[in-house]
Amino acid sequence: MPAGSRGGYAARRPHDGRPVLVDRDLPAHCYAVVVGGGLAGLELAKSLEAQGGGDVIVLDAGPADDLRHVNTAQSPDAALRLWLEPHTDPTFTRPWTPLTPPHFTLGAGLRRRLGGRSLYWYGVTLPIEPWALAEPWWPAEVIADLRDSWRGGDSLYRRVEHDLALWRAAGAGPVPAEEAPAGQVAGLTLRATPAAIRPSVLDPDRWYAYSPLDAWRDPETGEGRRSPERVRIYSDTEVLHVRTRNGGVHSVQARCTATGTQVSVRTSHVVLAAGTLENSRLALQALHEVAPAAGAPRLTGLNDHIVQGFFLRLGRKRAEKLLSVSRPGNYFTPCEPRSNLFYESVPLPGGEVLVDVRVSGEQMPSASNYVEVAPSTQYPWAYRVNAGTSAEDRALIAAQRAVLQAVWDDLAARTDCCGSLLEFGDFDNPLRTNAHVLPEAVGAAVEGEAVTWSSSLGFEDHEGGTLPLGTVLTERQELKAVQGLFAAGPAVFSRAGAANPVLTTLALSRRLASHLAGLA
Repeated sequence: MPAGSRGGYAARRPHDGRPVLVDRDLPAHCYAVVVGGGLAGLELAKSLEAQGGGDVIVLDAGPADDLRHVNTAQSPDAALRLWLEPHTDPTFTRPWTPLTPPHFTLGAGLRRRLGGRSLYWYGVTLPIEPWALAEPWWPAEVIADLRDSWRGGDSLYRRVEHDLALWRAAGAGPVPAEEAPAGQVAGLTLRATPAAIRPSVLDPDRWYAYSPLDAWRDPETGEGRRSPERVRIYSDTEVLHVRTRNGGVHSVQARCTATGTQVSVRTSHVVLAAGTLENSRLALQALHEVAPAAGAPRLTGLNDHIVQGFFLRLGRKRAEKLLSVSRPGNYFTPCEPRSNLFYESVPLPGGEVLVDVRVSGEQMPSASNYVEVAPSTQYPWAYRVNAGTSAEDRALIAAQRAVLQAVWDDLAARTDCCGSLLEFGDFDNPLRTNAHVLPEAVGAAVEGEAVTWSSSLGFEDHEGGTLPLGTVLTERQELKAVQGLFAAGPAVFSRAGAANPVLTTLALSRRLASHLAGLA
């Protein structure tokens, strides 16, 4: 085998002196392997690099051809379509079999590219609410680190929020002060939605959200700014299995997606950061190797946010009435039960305004929702996803619809629309999905009439809960049954709350990085 290559991983570096992010010279052994180059895995790698942790590699199954956020790389309409119609994205894949369609079908899947969902998200950064981030669900130590104080200083939430504010300021001037309330709707006080986004300097109509890749690449062009130090990143490398020996991690079995060549990397520490469902598959394979289970191995507790809403196109006269009492923008407010209401008004050509209202709420973990693998002699094992709504979920769905009805009644009264009863259909078989909020659907909507939609479970990319802290995992995010195997991302959330998972994902990745750096 030629020097500098190993099983199809030929070393590849530019000759013009430009920094590169992706290494190709896969090592035979290392201290730690991070599986997945999305938000959780890359934030972990970034934090390990900052703390001086070395001999760490990140393996991602997708390519590294374009490292720009979709809203920078594409026109606004094209970016929206890639989000709402993900099957049109060449990097979209669904490696599991859904048992309960429409849930975890339709738009549910993975974005298999370096950067992952960090190149698609809309930047919302809300902490998990105190009513969900609470004992006995979450370990007391984790709650304190996230919310109160970490290592004698500010809490992890405060540290991440501070760093994201500095990141925003670096691209758009001073850190904005907290905005005053934007008014009320249906008796609920609206505030600006905190979002880690920057406007594009190259194109004022475009923007991008934070990605840990910003530590190494120019977010506007996608070009590398510097090469990672002490952390090596490999794209086009699919992890098939985490091998164990004597109850602990022994090595990682991977495959080059370009050549199909399989390789093995010896390591004592592996972090699963490939998304909740892939994390579940890899964890189940390792758990079954340590202690074979009778029947199909399964992880329960799978949950996603329950999201539904309506949009409304207002003509010029009605738009003027609305804008006289509220300004355009994206706002939110907590609402009962276990939900957040998001309210956005966007100016359209001709003086029209699009109003987009949605409610995102917490689905409680349930033993009825699970990820299950089918043991085989070959890796990766096939796996299935079972998800549905419980009686508690259906009560939340009904309460959310009451909130949406109250908002619609308020908006109709303010804008002289003919109010009506909102019709959603059965949540498990909705009249319309979130994909309906596309330009052609908005343009075809009757002015002044609300159009409802519901997101099927899995569509929001917020799935989590199969590897919860305190039960399956220790407080340090290590599987209790497999020494040296850790997990990151929403899979480790004991409860999700109503908040977007990114702020908590970033905070816990930093916490885990500190622990791993201390072990080295």
